[in-house]
Amino acid sequence: MKDYQLTWLAQRVTTQTTAVLVPFYNEAGDKTHFAERLVYFDALAARHPELDIILIDDGSTDQPFSANTEQLTHLSLSRVTPNGQKIGALYTLIKALPHQYIIFTDFDTELHGLDNLPEVHRKLAADPSSMGCYFSMRPTAGNTPAVQFQMLEYALERASYQFSKNEGSVPIMPGAGCLYKRPIITDLLSRHSGLRSGEDRETCLLGLELGYTVFYAPEIEALTQPPQTFSALLQQRRRWSQGFVEVALHKAEFYRAQMAEKTILGLRHRIDMISVSIFLLMPLILLSAFLFSTAVGVALVLAWTALGFVETFWLYSKASSEFRTIPHHKLKLCLIPFARVMLEVPTWWRVIGRVCLNKLQGKGACA
Repeated sequence: MKDYQLTWLAQRVTTQTTAVLVPFYNEAGDKTHFAERLVYFDALAARHPELDIILIDDGSTDQPFSANTEQLTHLSLSRVTPNGQKIGALYTLIKALPHQYIIFTDFDTELHGLDNLPEVHRKLAADPSSMGCYFSMRPTAGNTPAVQFQMLEYALERASYQFSKNEGSVPIMPGAGCLYKRPIITDLLSRHSGLRSGEDRETCLLGLELGYTVFYAPEIEALTQPPQTFSALLQQRRRWSQGFVEVALHKAEFYRAQMAEKTILGLRHRIDMISVSIFLLMPLILLSAFLFSTAVGVALVLAWTALGFVETFWLYSKASSEFRTIPHHKLKLCLIPFARVMLEVPTWWRVIGRVCLNKLQGKGACA
């Protein structure tokens, strides 16, 4: 990993047990929103003096701290240069910290339930093999169809955690809400490839590859600002899918070993690969089916719809409590299979098409 320069703009780091790191890049374009987020994190630091909350300007070009920040009396402000693609910035700062635990979150995320951290610390201290935990990820409330879809989708993802808890694994520790033991995360980031789109997925897999485990801490919530439209959601999913491909290629050997050992993580990856293949082939298969016979095409559509319903409500049955705050969630869940097709098919055609084009041009698959 290349060398980066750390500069403290306001250093209020203490000897507390836990540091909360908030990296950001070029967020000051909307000055009102930027100022509101600074005030939020400063207030969070005031409410939790047992935490050191540190904002990290990852080589921004929009001069985020050019305005007066003297009113921010509880935050630590830092800058890492040049831009470290997030991983470089985090690694540079963590090496300079004395804390036992590191929390990662995003600039547009709110953390709730931090009073429960002592219990999390006790659980981590009691298990040397545990590298950390991931929080309950929830999109903030909203009335647009895109937000409602994400609320259901996040709940389904939280329900899927039930299958990994005994194994102590998870496909990804979300960068918007997770906690690591500092010595372990320092080691993991030193091994990181630096690939940006799937940086949190790769970090988690590096730990699992070394034999560490993780656990779910639902008592701590990370409330994220979701895309408000399906167009914005599509752009977000392209980035996430690009990250999935990056890590799947980079850690292919590890995934193959997990599938051969028939672990839950390996099974989950196999299912993900099958799902991606279905989304890629679905338009071609349906077109061929309807060209052959309308009845065959309709039957195929109905079969895939039924499969989507079975998958959705099977996950729901495993952790229905995750849906308790979503009004009329059973009715809305009936629309999930259709919404996923509309979102995933164009996403995967775009991402895989770009990978193939890069290969033909002699570039890296994820260039």
